[in-house]
Amino acid sequence: MLKRLALSSLAALPLISTQVAAEEVKIGFTAALSGDFAAFGLNIRKGLEIALTELNQTSDTTFSLTSADDRGEAREGVLIAQRFCSDESIDVVMGYSFSSIALAAVPVFDRCKLPVLASAVTSPDLTGASAYFRRNVMTDATQGQTMGRYATEKLGFKRVYILNQQDDYGIGLSSAFSDAAAKNAEIVGQESYLLGTKDFKTLLIKARAAKPDAIFIGGFYSEAAKIAEQARALGIKVQLLGSDGSLNPDLISLGRSAVEGMIAYGMFDPSVSTETTAPFIDAYQSAYGEQPNAWAALGYDAGKTLAAAVTQAKSQGALTRESLNEAFSTIKDIPGVTGPTTFEASGDRVGSLYFLQVKDGAFRLADTQ
Repeated sequence: MLKRLALSSLAALPLISTQVAAEEVKIGFTAALSGDFAAFGLNIRKGLEIALTELNQTSDTTFSLTSADDRGEAREGVLIAQRFCSDESIDVVMGYSFSSIALAAVPVFDRCKLPVLASAVTSPDLTGASAYFRRNVMTDATQGQTMGRYATEKLGFKRVYILNQQDDYGIGLSSAFSDAAAKNAEIVGQESYLLGTKDFKTLLIKARAAKPDAIFIGGFYSEAAKIAEQARALGIKVQLLGSDGSLNPDLISLGRSAVEGMIAYGMFDPSVSTETTAPFIDAYQSAYGEQPNAWAALGYDAGKTLAAAVTQAKSQGALTRESLNEAFSTIKDIPGVTGPTTFEASGDRVGSLYFLQVKDGAFRLADTQ
């Protein structure tokens, strides 16, 4: 826990740089933890808590967690960032469900030099946005391009229709997908929708008229499930392709038989058990009574990456917000259940994707790219 002088204003925050007391590191965790899209943040936190439990049993540093629900609102996200900055006990910030909220909060963290390690925000606009911001999830640009190539090169689709959320996530993802897919196929149409939309019939009738052989849905599981249900009701039987926002068990519970056969992607597959992943999967199932998904895995790996950064910073001397931030820049190939973690100078991570298909009511591994 970093001991710091009391502050009279946020403007004074950049001057702070004092040492950790009692070998404790306190994490400020923030994400949407309530509402329709709470699953992302809740799963990340579950995975992180598994990592912290393990670390507190084996490490000479104590890791603790305090959570704040941003409710998916940028204004609330900024208020939380200000609160974390001025809280002398917060050493690092983790979590984040929405890129728009992270983008709004980054300038606040810049001012107080508080390092951030996010696990679900993928907007290309966050690449290089701050020297204090990093993420262990791949960007929309990388993910969209990979899915675009996979859909057209590996699966061979020639006429693709795109439906995307009208926000930073959906726009960036669909743009990258379109650019990659257009090299091998025709993009026969594209429509966007607002988060929370429930009636997709008009958009789907347009899609049906374009006669695609695949529809890519660049959005979250809640809308993807509704799109699948309404598409099948309209007699649209083409292949449905989803993004990492669709790779959630709730897609299946909401969409039921309509999402059978749908392909989505992520950075983790619980059906692939290795010496690295098996202990995590077992611990998660024991703690929560369910299999971990990609978001839980990213939260877990974020915890282990933080521990590596803490060890690195301590080896160089005093552990401060600044030295911890510097350590994130120097650690490399930290082992994890989503693969090794290394951060580029931009704060981005390079990795690989699993492609999973819904079969018999569960996600099954289809391919790796």
